[in-house]
Amino acid sequence: MSFHERSLDEREAASIVAGLHSNNNASVGVASASGRNKRSRANDDTVPNENRAKKPAAKRKTAVVAAKKDPPMDATGLVFAQPELKPAPYFYYTDHSTEMDDDPLTPITTAGNVPTFPAKMHAILTNPDLADVVGWAPHGRSWRILKPRDFEIRVLPKYFEHSKFSSFVRQANGWGFRRMAQGYDKNAYYHEYFLRAMPWLCKKMRRPKVAEKKAVMEPDLDAISFEHPVPDRPPTREVLVLRKTIELGPKARMPVLWDTGTPP
Repeated sequence: MSFHERSLDEREAASIVAGLHSNNNASVGVASASGRNKRSRANDDTVPNENRAKKPAAKRKTAVVAAKKDPPMDATGLVFAQPELKPAPYFYYTDHSTEMDDDPLTPITTAGNVPTFPAKMHAILTNPDLADVVGWAPHGRSWRILKPRDFEIRVLPKYFEHSKFSSFVRQANGWGFRRMAQGYDKNAYYHEYFLRAMPWLCKKMRRPKVAEKKAVMEPDLDAISFEHPVPDRPPTREVLVLRKTIELGPKARMPVLWDTGTPP
């Protein structure tokens, strides 16, 4: 029996077992509910009328409190929530090239922590020694691995905790990067909050949940950049520190007080 057949059988068996438990719980629940109703009626005879009238109001208050506890959707949630379809060339893509850092005191990677995947990629993409292996697209909204074999040899063992190209692709997908399947940017990876010379945007990135990942129409990134050009500036001081940090190995951590030390 194949893996998929076993998986379906296991899910079906689990569903049957869950149904049995549900029926048993339901029967127990009916019996217990009957007992509770009897006790409730007996208690209601002794409860004053004014207390009985307060019960619906208390339930309404509980419902309002529960509704207020729903957390607001974060930036990554908004990216993968499939907002309203826009005209071409955007479709489901939203431009962030004009956004400024709304929290400049918060670093991309906190001191003492290992840089995240997006932070490492910003540092790698600014490294001139790797420009022949991996680089930004001219419009600055996507990046492409130019030499996969060299990438496996020169980049993965040094900056990541593995040396397989397939593992790197899985990691990129896990962080919400999407690969272009056609057009000018074919085989390039993009994310709304991953733009050239704007590393602070990746502070809004997180690993999307499985349920959040949905197929979308591919945007025309080149046409979008014609309307909203992405800046092409030298790397920021923090990216330079990141670049120097990851040179120490995959598990190297950001130094403390890097913003007051000697420039890298």
